[in-house]
Amino acid sequence: MKTLKITFRQLWKRRLFTLLNIVGLSIGISSCWIIYQIVSYEFSYDKNLPNKEHIYKVISAMSKDGELNRMGGVSAPLYQGIQDEVDGVKNVVPVFAEGYNRLEIKSAKGENYVKEDPQNIIKTNSSYFKMLPYQWIAGDKSSALKNKENVVLSASRAKEYFPNIPYDQIINQTITYYGNDTIQRTVSGIVQDYPVPSEFTAKEFITLIDKTYEGYTWSNTNGSDKLYLEFENNAPLSSILNQINALSDKHIPDEIKEKIKKFNASKTYEFRQVNELHFATDIDDYGISKTSKKIMYILIGIGGFLLLLACINYINMSMAQIPQRNKEISVRKTLGSSQKNLIFQFLTETLITTSIAAILAIFLIQFGFWLLKDIIPEGVSANYFSLKYLAFLITVTSIITLVSGLYPSFLITKVKTIDVLKNKFSGASSAKKFTLQKALIVFQFVIAFVFIVCTIIVGSQLRYTIQGDLGFKKDAIILLNIPWRYMRDSQYDGRKNTLVNQLTKNAGIEKVSLGSNPLSDGYSSSPFEIANESDASKQVTLYKKEIDTAYLDLYKMTLVAGNNISYSDTVNQFIINESAAKEFGFQNPEDALGKQLNQMGNPKFQIVGIVKDFHTQDFYSEIQPMVMMASGKYTNQINIKLNSHDPSSWQKTIAAIETEYKQFYPASTFSYKFYDEMLADLYKQERQINKLINLATVITILISCLGLFGLTTLTVYQRTKEIGIRKVLGSNVAGIVTLLSKDYVKLIGIAGVIASPIAYWAMSKWLEDFAYRIDISWWIFLVAGLIAIGIALLTISYQALKAAFANPVDSLRDE
Repeated sequence: MKTLKITFRQLWKRRLFTLLNIVGLSIGISSCWIIYQIVSYEFSYDKNLPNKEHIYKVISAMSKDGELNRMGGVSAPLYQGIQDEVDGVKNVVPVFAEGYNRLEIKSAKGENYVKEDPQNIIKTNSSYFKMLPYQWIAGDKSSALKNKENVVLSASRAKEYFPNIPYDQIINQTITYYGNDTIQRTVSGIVQDYPVPSEFTAKEFITLIDKTYEGYTWSNTNGSDKLYLEFENNAPLSSILNQINALSDKHIPDEIKEKIKKFNASKTYEFRQVNELHFATDIDDYGISKTSKKIMYILIGIGGFLLLLACINYINMSMAQIPQRNKEISVRKTLGSSQKNLIFQFLTETLITTSIAAILAIFLIQFGFWLLKDIIPEGVSANYFSLKYLAFLITVTSIITLVSGLYPSFLITKVKTIDVLKNKFSGASSAKKFTLQKALIVFQFVIAFVFIVCTIIVGSQLRYTIQGDLGFKKDAIILLNIPWRYMRDSQYDGRKNTLVNQLTKNAGIEKVSLGSNPLSDGYSSSPFEIANESDASKQVTLYKKEIDTAYLDLYKMTLVAGNNISYSDTVNQFIINESAAKEFGFQNPEDALGKQLNQMGNPKFQIVGIVKDFHTQDFYSEIQPMVMMASGKYTNQINIKLNSHDPSSWQKTIAAIETEYKQFYPASTFSYKFYDEMLADLYKQERQINKLINLATVITILISCLGLFGLTTLTVYQRTKEIGIRKVLGSNVAGIVTLLSKDYVKLIGIAGVIASPIAYWAMSKWLEDFAYRIDISWWIFLVAGLIAIGIALLTISYQALKAAFANPVDSLRDE
């Protein structure tokens, strides 16, 4: 109790330093907890899945001209083939995502429940529930998906579709699904929602019916058809994989094999363990949440550095107070306190300071979650009233107490009482005593300098990607989708064209065009071939885009040769981009005009125009060869260019568009997006990284400045009499400030020299992933250095000016 009383008295006596220490540590602790919650969440995907080390996803690996692409989908008939012809597999689990226009449930009272565009519906078999540990609420697990007319619901869907009805009474209820075909399914089971986070997000499970597939379907790959295999212990995976690839090769027709070979392409299957899938960013996986493990390690590094900087700050602040506590320690030694007792007291001070910081961190955590709400995954919560947080606090507090408290407490107890009483101690007997402090300041500003450089470069690259020349205009354009179900329904034929004609009459609309997917989408590609003058043919894989005659003009795209296409419901002309012309061997775009081009197995049509290259994907990818064609049948997206001269009227115009849309498609939800916002979303992860680096930079600079403030305080205390003498001899305020600042400017200069190659290497590695990127210029490092020095001088200036304006009589009184 006596030790605690003395501790609190000392903390209050030096309350400014105590407050600075608490703030620095609380920032470090809260930052670490937020990062820990994010990282632990991302690494917890499917952690509760039993036997996960023996569950694998089948991946399609497709190669073209040596370039390998992986997809999470497979050929639809593959699961049946494995069931029938491959040995050594415990469970074959197809997970085929199914899309329906709507579903309908009729109640006994005659009231109908209708849901438009239901999501998270899959077709699968009974093996799905053998592989995944769902908890059954109602129904028989063993037979729930045996009948081809059955559907199993998750608890959340059961409550949504059948509110206020007991689960056991929902069994045998009927749901009608409307899509390509209309089907009725009987509810045969209800399961608890699968715990998140997980790769498996389905809410409705319809029986997948085995059927006979055409031979060509074995060569197709559907991204929404996924396949998982569960194996016994010690199963010969390589042998089983060889069987699967041999099975696929056996069923693909010979004529398709020849075409694939002709285009120097291949397709094989691979296995990927299920607990690796969340970080498998090399796999194009429709509907699956993924994140980069590299980013997780960066987050861990940032969290570790911020906590380390907080500890360094505490050490610096503690060492800065050594001269002020010399007499206190000497008196206590004289009164009989041992070195062990003194170390215990200083560690107690550190523990109490850290504990208060941990309590304050709760409020900072809440603020941090609000500040980073667009970065933090949806399933992550602050969760600071939990045993997990308590264990985290105990661990972090113990580490901080030992790391931050041991060295300063040991150093301060080494002060010799006789030197203090003779007034010989000025905080250090030699400059070497402060080498560690200066090294720590340099280390802090190395980290700060690196973060400042990263902030500038990441921000510049993002501005370049979002604001750079894409080869088309993106501003004031909204995209409006026509649901595919209406494209398949004959009663809606022609409605989209009539809607477009109606929209063009609106004064708030500049132009309207029909197209397929947005320009920025990775839409489908196919092999095309062209005959040149020597009648030899050359094959090139081209990305495809269906457009109408207004498309190029709406996006202000430039034709470098030829003319626009003519309107047609079916393909009869082609426009290719400059990259495609070069791939076909035409160095001059004019030479490609009039050439006959055809998609493999389809009729040949004439190339009528060459469009200037434009970015069809993000800046990570090079511009791909592309073909554009008129095909009204497949244009399901309306591109609307708003009157950009009057942005204030846009919402009124959009409301009018919705009214028109509802007249043509009354049962469909009206939904639109601004195209420039969609393009910005391509770099959502990069913007999140940028925001995180910006925040880490601010925190690093703040903590570094707290440490610098402590070291400045120490220096001013040590040199008080020297400053007084200089002022008596005629030094002015500027001279005193320069005297106290120059050493720290040197330290920051050293930090800049050390940090520059580190920052250059890190940012060069990051920029390597972009096909189109900025150059790292020398001015970036100059600006970073000026920012670091400017902030440091502002930090130093308070104590420096205070010393410069002090009365020299006060500092010389003891002499």
